[in-house]
Amino acid sequence: MSHMKKYLGAVLVGALALSTTLVAAPAPSKWLSTVTVTAKGAHVLGNPAAPNKVVEYLSYTCGHCADFEMNEAPAFKTQFVATGKASLEIRNMVLNPVDLTAAMLARCGGKAKFFGNHRHLFSTQATWLGKTKNISAATQAKLKAQDYAGFMIGTFDEIGLGAIMQQRGITPAQAKACLADKTALKNIISMTESGSALGVRGTPSFLVNGVLQDHVHNVAELQAAMK
Repeated sequence: MSHMKKYLGAVLVGALALSTTLVAAPAPSKWLSTVTVTAKGAHVLGNPAAPNKVVEYLSYTCGHCADFEMNEAPAFKTQFVATGKASLEIRNMVLNPVDLTAAMLARCGGKAKFFGNHRHLFSTQATWLGKTKNISAATQAKLKAQDYAGFMIGTFDEIGLGAIMQQRGITPAQAKACLADKTALKNIISMTESGSALGVRGTPSFLVNGVLQDHVHNVAELQAAMK
């Protein structure tokens, strides 16, 4: 009987080990944590040598851009970025000064924080963007009288972006220092101008392997444009 108990115990241990092996989660792809920055200041996620180069022109105040980030981008990253088949480059197409403020904040903390900041700004877009409606005419006039940094810092305070960025581990002081970054400002404005020169007229817009795409709004349409 004791031998039988030992046998059954060994079988049970083996079964549990096999079960653990079968349900273990796959190792995360290194490409989902590989971020490079181009000479023009754009952030690229994924395999730098991927056969498909996807570029997204976006605005942080664009509802369709938020929809793509929250509902389409996760599947695209899983199917194509994680597997090394495609890289995803984010370029700004600034539509307004509030958008510029968010674009500057997305860069706060360096490249390791960029894609997390990027997603967080879109996931909270309704919260901070909605508060722009409450800015009085007098305050708007004061903000418009400021230089870029003054406007962005004032807007940051008015619409509660301090609390939003603190959720990302970035203090208000650190965030305001990011808003005063002249190099980042120059890069964002340059990206917007380059996008206009390429023919980008709305957001989000996509380049796939250097070709501007028409009417691409989801993963299936992006896939159809890739190699």
